[in-house]
Amino acid sequence: MNIPVKRVHAFATTSDGGNPAGVVLNAPVITAEQMMSVSQALAVSETAFVYPSAKADFKVLFFSPSVEVDLCGHATIATFFTMAQEGLFQKRKRLTVTQETKAGIFPVDIAFSDDGNVDKVMMTQKKSIYKNIQLDIQKISYALGIHDHDIDTSLPHQIVSTGLFTLPLCVQSFDILKTMKPDFSKVNSLCQKFGVGSFHVFTFDTIEPSSIYHARNFAPPYGIYEDPVTGTANGAVCSYLLKHNLVSTGHLICEQGDSMGRPGRVTVELTNNVVKVGGRATIVEEKTLTV
Repeated sequence: MNIPVKRVHAFATTSDGGNPAGVVLNAPVITAEQMMSVSQALAVSETAFVYPSAKADFKVLFFSPSVEVDLCGHATIATFFTMAQEGLFQKRKRLTVTQETKAGIFPVDIAFSDDGNVDKVMMTQKKSIYKNIQLDIQKISYALGIHDHDIDTSLPHQIVSTGLFTLPLCVQSFDILKTMKPDFSKVNSLCQKFGVGSFHVFTFDTIEPSSIYHARNFAPPYGIYEDPVTGTANGAVCSYLLKHNLVSTGHLICEQGDSMGRPGRVTVELTNNVVKVGGRATIVEEKTLTV
């Protein structure tokens, strides 16, 4: 079967930045193995497959090269940016559509600039969930390839989810973050122990003064050693920071991907316990794959 696919870089305005995702609009009915093979062929962390929905405006399934993922922030941004940019929605200042996913039904806001181009796409995430955990800093630092004192242990020891659980870990500097070389087997074991899909390691030492933090995301349980720019994890961690009064505003910019040569910027909006994550995207490639 021939399937038209698009390669779209989320959270970026150029083709050399952001997080690549596959997008399949009007997806045919195919098997999970075939969906995984699309992500494998595109060499992307996730591909979104768009179907009709009886519960929402669209149904979207997300597949990595090795597993189905309940929800994927960057692939959501890539998908709805593509649909909007290609004229599938009426262009007005702001509109909201809904997507049905395995993690639930989520609104997606699409804003257009005055020239009719897509300004940004914002995805509403699930209500934040926090769980207290016991951290063995020595095991975590060993898994990340850094020293114990490189980790800021003053932050609350919790995992957090706005759709997928992640472990926020704050390190003392950008240099520590940039140069760390994790042992992904050990990171994977600790992820399984804590019941999270990723370690979201960040520092308040940023490249741009307007950003709240710089992050790297390690997600070996999903078959992804390092995710270039992550939607759901940044939303979850920003909600964690706001909850614990570690930030003073609900409008945040997160840096990620620079250490991989794929710089991206994620906008996070937090209002009345509602978490929205988004930004822009760039359509890089269109091709037909045979599965």
